Amino acid sequence: MPTTAYISSSSAYIQTFKIFAGIVAVCLASVYLLSSILIPIIISFTLYALFEPATLYLVRHKLNHSLSILIVLLLMLFFGFIAVGFALPQLFDQVSLLQAKLPQIILQLERLLTDYSGELSSLIGVDLDVSEVIISLLSQSSSFGQSLLLSLSDKVLGFTMTSLLVPFLTYYLLKDFKSVRNSMMNWLPNSSFELGWLIYHRVSRQLQLYTRGVMIQSGVMALVCMIGFSLIGMDIPILLGSITGILNLVPYVGPVISIILSLLVASAMTPFDPSLLYLGVLVIIAAQAVDNLVVIPAVIANAVNLHPVMVILGIIIFGSVFGTLGVILAIPAIATAKIIYLNIYADILNASQKSPG
Repeated sequence: MPTTAYISSSSAYIQTFKIFAGIVAVCLASVYLLSSILIPIIISFTLYALFEPATLYLVRHKLNHSLSILIVLLLMLFFGFIAVGFALPQLFDQVSLLQAKLPQIILQLERLLTDYSGELSSLIGVDLDVSEVIISLLSQSSSFGQSLLLSLSDKVLGFTMTSLLVPFLTYYLLKDFKSVRNSMMNWLPNSSFELGWLIYHRVSRQLQLYTRGVMIQSGVMALVCMIGFSLIGMDIPILLGSITGILNLVPYVGPVISIILSLLVASAMTPFDPSLLYLGVLVIIAAQAVDNLVVIPAVIANAVNLHPVMVILGIIIFGSVFGTLGVILAIPAIATAKIIYLNIYADILNASQKSPG
């Protein structure tokens, strides 16, 4: 029996790998074909996950399905326009302020690096000329940062036009997604029909929980940091808090980048106040404490169950292949792949153990 079980398990692994590789190939081909509209599609599916419960709530209260969707989308657009109307002018002002402060940030960093490299050289007894290398990199980063800010400003109109697709895609997802899904499930052979539905329900539930969770998580992080940066008198608090909330979508790496950014902004303020360096870091640590003690246990704890090493490797691989978008999508993609692989393996293993051979 152990030998038979081992053979069945090995065969199940091989069959699972073949099927899983085929699924991954189809997904990568789909991403390539849809690359030009991939971001609106991802945003639309995110909004679908966020607003489907509200739509179902209205339907349960005897409202027409299409009317329920329209009400939800109109409310989304209404509050979205109000938020953009208040926040966007300030964000543009703060982006311009950050662009103007970049040379000053670089100059302050040059001074700090020169001082600390000298202290480090005297401490270890070795003449380190670290500052020149780092200063050169920072100078390149400065020009890159300025060009990036200009590029972002130039592409705002293009992004706005692209985002006009999002409400229409979201409407049709809320209206027709389930019927399209049912039709696609009917393509499955009878032997895989039950497994297909099982995988779909598990993946769908996990992705919806994760999507809602990270949106709440990023919003709380951004709000806490905006308030904290404003209270300590930091420049560009709204922009800095918004960036911190977005960076929180990237585990481990995002908070570190946020701390570095807050140090850069604090170091460029005039007159220079060293206490702002510590207070800026303290604001982010306090926001992380709220996130880890309140938001994650209440909202995200049950969404994904991934080992930290798997998360880090996934972020590195997806980031190198797909860029920034890959970094953000790494965790849901890995969690989905894990569910699909384990369920296919379990189904094949059970079938092989039940078969007479």
